[in-house]
Amino acid sequence: MIRTIAWVGDGTTDGRVRHEFAAPPPRGWVWVDLSGEPEESIRHVCDELGVEQSLVQEALEAGSLPLLEERRDLVYVVLNVFTIDAQKRLRATEVDLFLGPDFLISIHDDAVQFVDAVAQRVGEGVALAVPTPAGLLSHLAMTGSRRVPALIDTLESELEALEELAMRSDPRALTQVHALRRDVIILRRVLVPQRQIYEDLAAGGHRLIDEASRHLFDRVADYQTQVLESLEAARSLLGSVLETYRGAVADQTNEIVRVLTVFSAILLPLALVAGVYGMNFVEIPLADHPYGFWLIVGGLVVVAVLLWLYFGRRGFVGAPRLSELPRAVGIGLYHVGTAPIRVVAEGIETTRRIVGLGNEKQGVRPATDTEPDEG
Repeated sequence: MIRTIAWVGDGTTDGRVRHEFAAPPPRGWVWVDLSGEPEESIRHVCDELGVEQSLVQEALEAGSLPLLEERRDLVYVVLNVFTIDAQKRLRATEVDLFLGPDFLISIHDDAVQFVDAVAQRVGEGVALAVPTPAGLLSHLAMTGSRRVPALIDTLESELEALEELAMRSDPRALTQVHALRRDVIILRRVLVPQRQIYEDLAAGGHRLIDEASRHLFDRVADYQTQVLESLEAARSLLGSVLETYRGAVADQTNEIVRVLTVFSAILLPLALVAGVYGMNFVEIPLADHPYGFWLIVGGLVVVAVLLWLYFGRRGFVGAPRLSELPRAVGIGLYHVGTAPIRVVAEGIETTRRIVGLGNEKQGVRPATDTEPDEG
């Protein structure tokens, strides 16, 4: 889609948004927004306004990081804006801008919400603070920068939910922490060079950047600094969540090992006595006694209770009351018996989630009902 808005000599718009290319009016300038246009149309518009074809070719190559190139009568800026896709993951969209003496060209493959919002306001007659092409560029930069804190707030809200999973040592916390870490890395990799671009534009030195526009770019650079500080806070919180998860997993592992160790220590003397009396000898104490079997069983129960009380007094396990001892022993044996099954089940669930994450990175993503949000 081509969208052209013209400003006349006094700095006001002519009140129209044309969906076709239009040359700058006398003593005026135009903003040409190209969204999803074919290469031939982009080259034609840029050629009509005198943009070098080498820069146009660079703009047509997707995947560029933030960039600033200054020529005699042209400033080429590459910015990245962010969206949240259906899987609630961060995605960067490239916006190429050509600033000339009487024009501003914006090129992007997908619709960008803040560009559409600025075009709508300007088309409705809202005046720019600095009615020049450089002023419009600074206005677009500030509007796009103000969308980033909402994305950081979204990341922080997801981190708050992850804290609950981390405290329960839920394996889902680990995969989601790594996904959020990827988002933070993408944000930082883009915001740092973009702040440098705004600082360079604010420093002046190019005749297309007027004094009023330089002040606006300086404000944008300051705002980007504040955004980066918020991002660092979210990054620190992300590390805290990861440490919380690791600590919870370690505590759970220690608890399992402690329970298994206590029950192994209790069963060891019982197994020893049972093994001795299971030897194939004729002369065994109490072998001919009418109550020999029950005496041995009673002795084993007494030994088990004494060991349990001993470990309870040492703080290795809770010391239940004698009335609750049979139930506690039964529950403990149940946990010991089902512990391997739980470990295997958690391993299978973690493997499934890791495989699902790998498919997502390869482009195989589950369908969701969430709508993307522009950043």
